[in-house]
Amino acid sequence: MQRFSWSMPRGRYICINHYNYHEMKPCPQSNKHHWWIILSALMIALNPALGRAQAGNGSTTIHFRPDDAKAGDVIPFYHQGTYHVFYMRESNWGHIASEDLVNWRILPDAITKGQDSLGADGEGCWTGSIVEHQGLFYLFYTGKNSKDPKGDQKVMMATSKDLVRWVKAPQHTFYADGNIYWNKTMNGSIDDKLDYHHQAFRDPDVFWNEERSEWWMLLHATLTDGTAPAMGLYTSKDIINWKPSKPLLVYPAEISGDCPFIFPSKGKWFLNFADYHYLTADNLEGPYEETAKAFDCGDLRVPKIMWDGRRFILVGWILDYHGEVDSGKPNWGGTLCMPRELWTDSLGNEFQRPAQEILTHFQSIDVRRSEKFVTDQRIDIPADFMFHAQLKAKTPQTTLTVRFPQEVNHLDSGYHLKIDFQSREIELGSHYKSYRRICDFDPEGMVDVRIFMLGDVLECFINDAWAFTMRAYGKRNGDMSISIQDGAINISKYEVFKPTSL
Repeated sequence: MQRFSWSMPRGRYICINHYNYHEMKPCPQSNKHHWWIILSALMIALNPALGRAQAGNGSTTIHFRPDDAKAGDVIPFYHQGTYHVFYMRESNWGHIASEDLVNWRILPDAITKGQDSLGADGEGCWTGSIVEHQGLFYLFYTGKNSKDPKGDQKVMMATSKDLVRWVKAPQHTFYADGNIYWNKTMNGSIDDKLDYHHQAFRDPDVFWNEERSEWWMLLHATLTDGTAPAMGLYTSKDIINWKPSKPLLVYPAEISGDCPFIFPSKGKWFLNFADYHYLTADNLEGPYEETAKAFDCGDLRVPKIMWDGRRFILVGWILDYHGEVDSGKPNWGGTLCMPRELWTDSLGNEFQRPAQEILTHFQSIDVRRSEKFVTDQRIDIPADFMFHAQLKAKTPQTTLTVRFPQEVNHLDSGYHLKIDFQSREIELGSHYKSYRRICDFDPEGMVDVRIFMLGDVLECFINDAWAFTMRAYGKRNGDMSISIQDGAINISKYEVFKPTSL
């Protein structure tokens, strides 16, 4: 049974269950199923466009986006040295893979919407999860069809022996039970109680509960009386037949609740939601904290993780804005963020930092050390860059502002990162929008800053812990300026990098 797995000699696997590593038996998967992987590689070789990730606008394939569509909700899965990312591409599940988290190849769509206009997934295949059991991979997804007489959203399944070729199993489809979880055909409309977002039975997250020796499935669901959304729970002994159980928790409508993802780390359980918020508990069955915390800030959506044997690798999508301008309205779908490492501390906080593979993709072009900035300073930067600085404020009243790319005659142009050492508030923004959060860093200690600007994506990390994500469509010409208010900053080192070509 595998949810987070990694390669071991002779096909052995390790699986994270609760807080310990658990060694499993050798995988019985036969080499006869590898022909499909070889065929896919041959297809890509004969048609290079099939295996090429988008690299327009000066960006690299660090940020994947399909040429002909947007990238939506992701389902990452690591297996035998390869990072797989399944994602919603229009009404289907797209599929990319990489061995180094930088160079991605496009594989055939895993599943596509059904052809029956009244069928369970006739309008689309929505978010879900993937697990491995006894050499077979199980893909659980949301079948979407408002015309389906049995219900709009339901859980469906497909299986594969190689993660590439999938076969749907419509006979194992199931709908909300109507006794614990709301089903419109059984319980009636709840439009007057909850908005459409919470009229849900979708986004199955499947994992093995070792303590109970059974499979668990979490879902974005609704109570039968329509009064509140719930984290639905279904259980199974054989991964095929599922029965409803009481909700893992009931939460206020202010929490998004969709695309749940649960995992254990540092003696706690972390329950993540689509808008980068999470709840924690000491035990899988709760109780969970009532107040949600955030592990990102900005335009990141539906981030999920995969375990590669050393760390949790996180991938999500960065939303598009209408008209591809910063002033536009946000739209569903966009570009995948850079792969990041998600880590937790013993207090139950989630943090992020760039995956090491991403950092090695950059080449230093400017290094300076031991500079005390009292007045504005300007730094040459390329269109695509990574900026890394280590700095310390002399007084807690200091505010640092980094602007980029800034035009000489327009001091408020471009984007900015502001650090208020007294309030510990950090802001990433522009003339059109700003994202702020309080970060619990030591105002008297060294602060590590990384700013990535690649294509139209802006990502920032403070102390390899607090992350900010933002779509950035603005002009790319200009320099970087560093200004100080009410004090002085000792910058022990800063460095400017450019991405290496692929």
